[in-house]
Parts: sequence; C-alpha cells; structure tokens
Amino acid sequence: MKGTLIFKMFGVILAGWILMESSCLLSLILERTSIRNFDKNRKVPEKILENILLAGIRAPSAGNIQPRTFIVVNDETVKERLYELCGNQPFMNDAPVWIVICVDLHRHLKAAKLTGVEYDFTGVLPYTFGVLDAALSLENMVIAAEAFGLGSVIIGSVIEHAEKAREILKLSKHCLALSIVCIGYPKAKPERVEKWDYGVIVCENRYKDVSAENVSTYWKKRISSTLRRSGEEASEEAVEKLSKERTYGEAYSNHYTERFIKTANRKLMEFITKQGFLKDV
Repeated sequence: MKGTLIFKMFGVILAGWILMESSCLLSLILERTSIRNFDKNRKVPEKILENILLAGIRAPSAGNIQPRTFIVVNDETVKERLYELCGNQPFMNDAPVWIVICVDLHRHLKAAKLTGVEYDFTGVLPYTFGVLDAALSLENMVIAAEAFGLGSVIIGSVIEHAEKAREILKLSKHCLALSIVCIGYPKAKPERVEKWDYGVIVCENRYKDVSAENVSTYWKKRISSTLRRSGEEASEEAVEKLSKERTYGEAYSNHYTERFIKTANRKLMEFITKQGFLKDV
C-alpha cells in the first residue's frame, strides 16, 4: 500500500514537471520576437552555439534527405561583404553569431555519385522540399536560442542577391543562401509585433477568405504594437489617425513594390535555374 502511494505521488510529480516544461516551451514560442538591439560585448559560448546548430540539424526533413547546410560566419571580410549585401543594417554588426541557412541539393547528389549512382534529378519539387526543410531548421534554431536566453533576427534580404551570396560563400552548384539568422544577447526585448488573428489564419475544412473588417482590425493592432515598440503613445485616437493616413494596402505595396518584385523574381529565377534547381520537365 505504501509503495503504491509513493508510486502515485511520483506520477503526480512527474506529470506536473512535464506540464511545467511544456508550458515553458510554449511560452518561448508564443513570446518570441525579433531582436535588433544586441549586446555586442557579450559573446555566445561555443557550447551554446553548438546546441543551437544541433537543434537545426535535428529538425524534420522530407524523406530525411536533409537538403540544408548552415554556414557559421566569423571571418570579418565575409561578414563585411554580407553586411553590405543585406543593406548595411547596423544591428547585424552587434550580433556575435551569424548563421547562413542554405538550401543544399548538392550533398545528396554528390553522395549518390560517391556510392556509384549518377543522379541529377532536380526540379521544383526537390527545391520546394529544400526550402521547407531549411525553414524548419531555422525555426528550431531561433527557438533554441530563446531557450538559452538569447535573441535572434532573421535576415531574408540575402536571397535577393543570390548570385553575389554564392560568390561570397563559395557555394557549390545546387546551393542557395536562403537567409541569415543573427543571434546574440538582447539589450532589451521589445513588445511582440501583432500577428493576424487566430480566426483569420486558422480555417476549418476549407479555405476562408479575409474580410475588410479582418484587415482593419489587424492593421490597427499592428500600428498600436509598432507605436509601443518605438516608445510612442498608442492611444485609440493616434491609432485611428495613422490607420487612415496609411492603409494596409498602401504599406504593403510600398514595401513590396511592383518593380522590386519583378526584378527580384527575374534574378532569383535566373539564379536557381543556373544553379541546377529547376529543369525542364
């Protein structure tokens, strides 16, 4: 009887510990926000960096092909060139860790050849799986960074200059630099930027279109959080005024202009075709 009681108590303690750990993990995910204010005087211990990279390695992968490569950048010349490539964003230089996330189809093609099979079937499906796998690794790494008390920010603009990134990083054919994640200790953690409402993102059984009311609600919340992040007043009147001065559509179209999208699309399509990702069916 006494042994049974002890066993039950142990079970309750274990269940409570698991619940607490799960709650902590969920909080890390839900509260995570991009950091652009790093303490440049605090280095990330090598063991922590190794664990962050291991988290990326252990991410799910379609068919377990793992078409991804991570390049840790610590050479100042390479950093300087990537910094310029990504628009000279000052906070990048304050982050002690830079990891370039690459879609890499080269490895498994080379592995096939090294084991006696000439295989060169690439295309939109393997490329898409590669992007998905790289994104899963990237998410694992930013969550791992959060767990160690670090902050991170993802730099996507490297893909806008794929050819130059290839030259800087000496990438093989069938490799594409998808993004850079900058990691370090945050000086301060800003408020999260608002996301679209749960009921807009989550659909049941079939796709549900967005409404004008959905857009208005989101945009006002986004403006409010942006004001608070910058230390400005986020009164109802101020938010209403700003939402009328610049609508969601105007902000989106001014950021992703037609000229920018067409130019970026053309350059990226030319590069991924040249790199052997896309072939005629």
